[in-house]
Amino acid sequence: MKPWLSFVRNNYGSLNGPARTLATLHFIDSVGGGIFTAGSAVYFIAVAGLPAAQVGLGLSLAGLSGFVSSVLMGMAADRIGARRLLFISMLAIAGAYCLYPAVGSLPAFFAVVGLVGALEWGSGPLFHTLIMEVVPEGERVSARAALRSVFNIGFSLGALAAAALIAVGGSVMQALPLGNALSFLLAAGLVLRLPAGPAAPSTTDRVSRFRALKDTPFLSVIGASSLLALHSAVFMVGIPLWLVTSDKLPRSFVPVVFVLNTVLVVLLQVKYAKGSETLDGSVSAARKAGLISAAGCVVLVVCNITTAWVAGFFALAAVLLFTFAELWQSSSVFGLGFGLAPESARGEYLGAFHLHMVAQATVGPAVVSFLVIHHGSSGWLAMCLIFLAGTAAIGPAVQWARKPEPATVPAA
Repeated sequence: MKPWLSFVRNNYGSLNGPARTLATLHFIDSVGGGIFTAGSAVYFIAVAGLPAAQVGLGLSLAGLSGFVSSVLMGMAADRIGARRLLFISMLAIAGAYCLYPAVGSLPAFFAVVGLVGALEWGSGPLFHTLIMEVVPEGERVSARAALRSVFNIGFSLGALAAAALIAVGGSVMQALPLGNALSFLLAAGLVLRLPAGPAAPSTTDRVSRFRALKDTPFLSVIGASSLLALHSAVFMVGIPLWLVTSDKLPRSFVPVVFVLNTVLVVLLQVKYAKGSETLDGSVSAARKAGLISAAGCVVLVVCNITTAWVAGFFALAAVLLFTFAELWQSSSVFGLGFGLAPESARGEYLGAFHLHMVAQATVGPAVVSFLVIHHGSSGWLAMCLIFLAGTAAIGPAVQWARKPEPATVPAA
């Protein structure tokens, strides 16, 4: 236990000033998120009495709402400030989670889950914009990596708490949504302790609306990043489905996969973020992630044609490969998002860039499950080609999207 406490203390200690406040509120938020996410399926079916198929549909619709809210909330942050808007958003999310105990029908469920989805997906760009506002430029990527490690620790603790609540059962399970609501209230209070960001540009200084969505080079970066981000869908959906439907390994291997991934991400994210402070470094990290993801798909093909014991070895290798891909791809995302967002519209650009996360979370699971379950080894090879396409595209896309350096006036 002491090594873990020492690691957390050192990770937290590497952050300074406002970044520490961000880490604290992110930790509190992640504990609540872990409580609800880990127990949501049980809550919706056992407590709210909703059919499983309709729960899946509602969660998909909630994800789709993020395609709209991410950009709109980012644009709003450029006008009224990320800190103020994140505070309001967190209060609204807390209120929305308090509505879940009253959900007893499908229309009510769709309404609440859609509201929660829009607010939560929209708050992501606000958090990233706030990092740009309160953390010095050279420290943003490393700070974001440390925050991600803190998030994983808090989320894991929340998931353990959810397991305890589910074990007790009954009315105690109402603490799943209400606990998350409380975490958002506490985090909102910490948002007010952060320094105010720069003043919003005047009306005459503002550029046209939906500037980011009209920026074709930037959209190409989002597209390439969306392909590379599919490693998450492979890990969260593809590998578990393969393990459950295959007779190669016991189903008890599934939780082992997630525990191993969580531990490695917590321990290594800050280390793997080094070098991604520049756009060139971010591109390099993205390419490593794509190549490793492609290799992981090939390893899973081998799993399908080997004996159980050999398959176990290769399955473990695939888990490690996709974990390292996650570490590098996340690091590249930190650098690309911060590096390509112009100061005059950083909220909007970060909101638009967040769309690659929305895409992989909503479309990714369907694509991966279709390829893996219905097409087996050929599906894994198709995923390999998708990752190679993203790897090939990310460099040219970033080069195309780079903003020209301001011209310097020679000294007289």
